[in-house]
Amino acid sequence: MVGEESVLYPVYVHMGEDHHAHSATVPDFPGCFSAADDVQDLPKMVQEAVELWCEGQELALPQPTPLNQLIVNPDYVDGVWVLMEINTAKLETKAVRLNISLP
Repeated sequence: MVGEESVLYPVYVHMGEDHHAHSATVPDFPGCFSAADDVQDLPKMVQEAVELWCEGQELALPQPTPLNQLIVNPDYVDGVWVLMEINTAKLETKAVRLNISLP
């Protein structure tokens, strides 16, 4: 069950083999990826990778991209899509200052 401080993000997984780790890419966090020898460790490793990606960033957290938009992307072939729970309470981002003017 997803907690109040958790969000399900799509994660693209390439299943490993005997001599290769399982790899994971989180498209909503550009350049965020991870790997694990045991597929059971992927959620923990993805959480850690997202935490590191967010560290010190001045941004609002992205909303998860719907899977129907991602599955047609030719950059993602020969793998599987998994929705992984990301604990957003653990993500440290700096506040974003926003100045606007209205008439």
